[in-house]
Amino acid sequence: MQQLKNVCVRSYRTPLFQYLTSRKLGIFFLGLCCLTVHARAGTGNTPGQLTETARNLSAQLHLDETIEVRIDESNALLVSSEPLEGSARGFRISFDRKFLETLSEDEISGAIAHELGHVWIFTHHPYLQTETLANEIALRVVTRDTMTQVYSRLWARTGVAGNIDELLGPAVQKESVKNSVSLR
Repeated sequence: MQQLKNVCVRSYRTPLFQYLTSRKLGIFFLGLCCLTVHARAGTGNTPGQLTETARNLSAQLHLDETIEVRIDESNALLVSSEPLEGSARGFRISFDRKFLETLSEDEISGAIAHELGHVWIFTHHPYLQTETLANEIALRVVTRDTMTQVYSRLWARTGVAGNIDELLGPAVQKESVKNSVSLR
């Protein structure tokens, strides 16, 4: 029995045990956990998953066009849409990778909805492209709060702020909604 105690005591004094209980290892594991969380946060943003989100929102907007989503290393507009090249009928939405990484799932849906607003305008009234009209279309499928968050991220990234009421229209007061419901 005495021998076992000595062995156990000696094992606590080994350099490996001292390292495992040191602050250095704690900092290492904390860093490893942070990297794991960061990696998990980015896994939901694959082009396939973003394209699926775009297809779901397209269906809600009754858009029949093919939509694909691409993640670019750099996109000066941060998020943009354009017709597909060649004879393919459809549109591509492109995200700047670093900007995309700052967005929540709801904000990604908001950004995609806004770009689908441009697609809707292009397929219905191609000469009326405005940010306000694209937002009006987007607000059919996402909330004003979501769009406000998207613009906050956009403005933080570009350093240029705008007027949210000009872009989204004035906020509807809940009191007004209650009154209009009771009048019907």
